[in-house]
Amino acid sequence: MQKSNVLECVGLGIDFGGLTAVNDFNIEIGTTDIYGLIGPNGAGKTTVFNLLTKVYKPTRGSVFVNGVDTKNLNTVKANKLGLARTFQNIRLFQNMTVQENVMVGLHNEIGYNLASAIFRLPSYWRAEKKAKERVCDLLSIFGMQDMIEHKAGSLPYGSQRRLEIVRALATSPKILLLDEPAAGMNPAETDELMKNIQLINEKFKIAVLLIEHDMKLVMGICEKLAVLNYGMLIAKGTPAEIQSNPAVIEAYLGA
Repeated sequence: MQKSNVLECVGLGIDFGGLTAVNDFNIEIGTTDIYGLIGPNGAGKTTVFNLLTKVYKPTRGSVFVNGVDTKNLNTVKANKLGLARTFQNIRLFQNMTVQENVMVGLHNEIGYNLASAIFRLPSYWRAEKKAKERVCDLLSIFGMQDMIEHKAGSLPYGSQRRLEIVRALATSPKILLLDEPAAGMNPAETDELMKNIQLINEKFKIAVLLIEHDMKLVMGICEKLAVLNYGMLIAKGTPAEIQSNPAVIEAYLGA
């Protein structure tokens, strides 16, 4: 049985002045795929993420999420449609607690309005209780519930990376975009991250698209891979197909 697609890009591209950063990017990702986007430094991978999440407006092409064209959406509306991401450089609220950071991600699920929050009505307290329970459930994925009152900026680097993923999950995405999630992690942390990405994929039944330079992680968990070089897709396929593709080998190692 063929999976339906949660994400589809058709002829996606963007120019900055006279420079083409991404051109003719086409990809289809099933509802529970773990998909890798790889390529040399400067290939345009993060630019693709910025196009998908509406940080950049494409010069050409289309992005569909569950069949819905995202052309006229901003970043907030794209998130509500089901696109959530982490960043190459960690972007947490450093002076807020772990709990507060994840609560920010729950904005799509908040069950009270401004009036009930100002006057502290019963509906506010019920929603707050439910939200805090949800925070604990999400943190337990990474075994971080004991850090709930810690300031985000005080956490070790690997924990900050994991917290950013938890905050993205709090928005109830249909597809989770991870931009170099293993960056700065040691081998043990990377192995744990691999298991957690697979757990997230299975537990939440969502797709994962990740940019990563750690080939052990990519080849270990991704079902499919797309390879970018100079803003162009040069290969798509299974990890085995990509590893033996001459164009990919040339892009990474030179002719």
